[in-house]
Amino acid sequence: MKPIRDILLEYWGYPSFKPMQERIITSVLNGKDTVALLPTGGGKSLCFQVPAMTMEGICIVISPLVALMGDQVNALKERGIKALKITGGISFDELNTSLDNALYGNYKFLYLSPERLQQEIVQNYIRQMKVNLIAVDEAHCISQWGNDFRPAYKNISLLRKIHPLVPIIALTATATLEVLEDTIAELNLELPAIFKNSFVRENLSYQVYKAEDKLYRAEKLLKNNSGSAIVYVRSRKSSVEVSDQLNTLGISATHYHGGLSTKEKAEKLKSWRGGQVSTMVATNAFGMGIDHPNVRFVVHLQIPESTESYFQESGRAGRDGEYATAVLLFNEYDKIYVKKQFIESLPNTNDLKKIYRHLNNYFQIPYGEGEFTKHNFSFSEFCRMYGLNSILAYNALNSFDRLGIIQLSQEFGRKSTMQFLVSSEKLLYYFEKDMATSIIGKTILRIYGGIFEMPTSINLDLIASKTGQSIERVISALKKMERDHVLEMMLQTTDALLTFLLPREDDKTINVVSREVEALNRKKVLQVNSMLRYIENNDICRSIQLVSYFGETTATKCGICSVCIGGTSKLSRNETREIANHILALLEGRDLSSREISERLNFAEEHTLKVIRLLMDAERIGMTPKNQFYLI
Repeated sequence: MKPIRDILLEYWGYPSFKPMQERIITSVLNGKDTVALLPTGGGKSLCFQVPAMTMEGICIVISPLVALMGDQVNALKERGIKALKITGGISFDELNTSLDNALYGNYKFLYLSPERLQQEIVQNYIRQMKVNLIAVDEAHCISQWGNDFRPAYKNISLLRKIHPLVPIIALTATATLEVLEDTIAELNLELPAIFKNSFVRENLSYQVYKAEDKLYRAEKLLKNNSGSAIVYVRSRKSSVEVSDQLNTLGISATHYHGGLSTKEKAEKLKSWRGGQVSTMVATNAFGMGIDHPNVRFVVHLQIPESTESYFQESGRAGRDGEYATAVLLFNEYDKIYVKKQFIESLPNTNDLKKIYRHLNNYFQIPYGEGEFTKHNFSFSEFCRMYGLNSILAYNALNSFDRLGIIQLSQEFGRKSTMQFLVSSEKLLYYFEKDMATSIIGKTILRIYGGIFEMPTSINLDLIASKTGQSIERVISALKKMERDHVLEMMLQTTDALLTFLLPREDDKTINVVSREVEALNRKKVLQVNSMLRYIENNDICRSIQLVSYFGETTATKCGICSVCIGGTSKLSRNETREIANHILALLEGRDLSSREISERLNFAEEHTLKVIRLLMDAERIGMTPKNQFYLI
């Protein structure tokens, strides 16, 4: 067996390991089941890649993200290591060929999604392989309490039955004590060695600010940024809009969300990593596996749904060990919205029973049948037919998917998008030649603003109803305009391919999982409330608050977060009175926003904003519907 330091130097070029890596690798080589909890950037992949290289045979890696698999397989190939991945979307012949290669081709790593592992052909091939190690990446996904629960992860333990003597290593960057215990139980790990590095990031400054003009605050942060940045937003539409606004302000930016094609995602990621654009404005689809060391800022413009999500996303800043900043900007409406979206719209057991019955009736599934049948699914039509609240129905369908009742294709939630490529004058001239197309095109212009400037989400059902045309006729007209190079579009004719995984048994189907549903709902409420407590707690160091959530109790004050810094520059009574007098003088005879007030005064912005809040609490000033302040 070749020494692990020699392997590290030969293939990765590193002379030594990061803290704890060597102990984890030694545990694996001793044949022990092992759990590695390392923070983002802690070098988790080397903990299974290095030991697998020292042993005869192949390492099976279970990973939840296709992008993450692709990046790791490509990186291994570049180092001269034989690795392959098996993901969705390949033919049966391609699957057979890949499995043959893994079995007979002297490969060292086979990456699989948890869903692929459920296929009998995959299991049969793995039985024949000489497996030296089983690695479960993002292992918190296996836990029913986890932040990214996926039903297929519950069945990873079948690898233990196929190869009972092969050690398993489970790796994650975020796991509470409950998730850790659940993960160990679900994977059937036998007296595992648990290695937990401190989650403290000494180079990362966590900052939380209440801001009415969040874009202005983001601009000030990003204007002189010499590295890369990520700005997280809640919706796909916001990712496009904020990206455009930042570009207008002179900050090079692009957007990223789950509705983009694989090619578009790859192009945007490449331009951001290569430095052609400095800022990626993204939804949480821009997630695990994004390994870019030179991220100086991660900015959240809305409140994340959980501390787990926030910790992972903010942790993408400063992976090179240099100083970096994670900023969360919020206002009072954000607190209301996060509760509305993630608590008030949680489907309870009765909601799930009702929507499940509607779903079966919609596809005319007889009682006791429907198992493994596939159907094209129009979400908007489904909601309209049964008068359902769209957010509640959306969450219910995702719950069915997570609980293994149905399976939704990756397209679920994507929207059709289009953009006109010619000027409005040329477009109207084009419409003069085709009256039927003209009706559809002009209706689109009336419904959707900005469709000349950027790709815009469109609702085919709405266009059809407004024009009195069939969906087929609308699609035909759009395709004709696309052929004539009048517009560019990405068409989603159905919202998803939906597969029923169980036979229809109505209430019985839901009763089986009702305890899990209620448990998951309680967990979601706790997660949202934990996040709200974090943003409202201005007394305890931000870093201490975050790591204590994951059970770490020995952390000391970081000295660089907004609480620690704010605590060293508190306003005296005289300073507060002086700033208040200047603000009141400014507001004589005019209304001003907080941004305009800050720009006109020579005080620290955080001090000015604090005094504005004090004046509002004292009812000396009020706020207009346009977010401007006035004297009372």
